[in-house]
Amino acid sequence: MSMLPEELLRKLQEHAEYFPRREQAILLCLHEVQDHYGHIPAFALQEVARILELPLSHVENVVSFYDMFDRGEPARHRIRVCVSVVCNLMNSRRVLLALKELLGVSPGEITRDGRFKLIGVQCIGACSEAPCFMVDDEVYKFESKEKLHEVLSRYT
Repeated sequence: MSMLPEELLRKLQEHAEYFPRREQAILLCLHEVQDHYGHIPAFALQEVARILELPLSHVENVVSFYDMFDRGEPARHRIRVCVSVVCNLMNSRRVLLALKELLGVSPGEITRDGRFKLIGVQCIGACSEAPCFMVDDEVYKFESKEKLHEVLSRYT
């Protein structure tokens, strides 16, 4: 018997059946799980592996490879700061420093109120906006600490 809710199981199965090879649905399935739980719990990895007919180690490796997936403790909102070469050249360090000062956390940590989790990632696909960051699925160009505070105040 599955530990996943029926609706989530149905979505995962639909993704698996959509592709010619079930394994091609792995990223979609992992995103569905993360969207549902706010992170990817271990029991869900087992279910994804079972549905896609893949070894658990393969699913774990995919989750470990992509920094968009979070196996840790969830927060209401995930702040991802691009620390890739391009963003680094565009001074992404000041984004991290401003967030650390504003939130009182370092990358990988969650604010005391559980509102935000700060994560440094290699790329968010918005080089033209560098330095940039994401809150959940929204990309923002870093302009100043004041603007950063304004953006974060929209998330409760």
